[in-house]
Amino acid sequence: MTFDVYIYEGNSSMEELSRELAADAVRNYCAQKDIEYNEDVNRWEESEKGKPYFTGLPVHFNVSHSGMLWVCMVGESPCGIDIQVGQEMNVRKYDRIIRRYFTPNEQDFCDKYGTEGFFRIWAHREAFGKYTGEGFYGSMPDFVGDDGFLNIEVTVPGTDKKVYVKDEPIGPDIYLAYCSEGESDDVRFME
Repeated sequence: MTFDVYIYEGNSSMEELSRELAADAVRNYCAQKDIEYNEDVNRWEESEKGKPYFTGLPVHFNVSHSGMLWVCMVGESPCGIDIQVGQEMNVRKYDRIIRRYFTPNEQDFCDKYGTEGFFRIWAHREAFGKYTGEGFYGSMPDFVGDDGFLNIEVTVPGTDKKVYVKDEPIGPDIYLAYCSEGESDDVRFME
């Protein structure tokens, strides 16, 4: 499966910007794939748990923002994406978060890799939660294996379904992860 990822930098209202830029990304994707997009028919909606979609399109998308960066992933199968701009954090706050939400393997990963480990796992968890539509607080797999490395292939809890969560280097202290159904999906970063 092919996915396009759009990265924008902006400083207006993130909710307003998200809808506008997602519509642009989906329109561009539809134009490339010869999928008819009609603004009167294809409207932004959200599932009961807040996962966005456009009505009447065989296209899936997901959005994320952090700081001044905004990303949108678009494709013809479910996807999730997250971007985190790393920041210095109070050690007590950092420790409280990882001890409350992360598995023991993920906690060990954070202990070993510090802030970078924390933001990489956070982005993986967010991308997965956006893929499933359950969000960050939904059921999560362990994103770090017993070998101490990040898992690329994970199983959706309560199912036998395998999905893939991958990192993409964007820049210093910028962590991006995406989740999709294909191990070798073609992810294109668009300008």
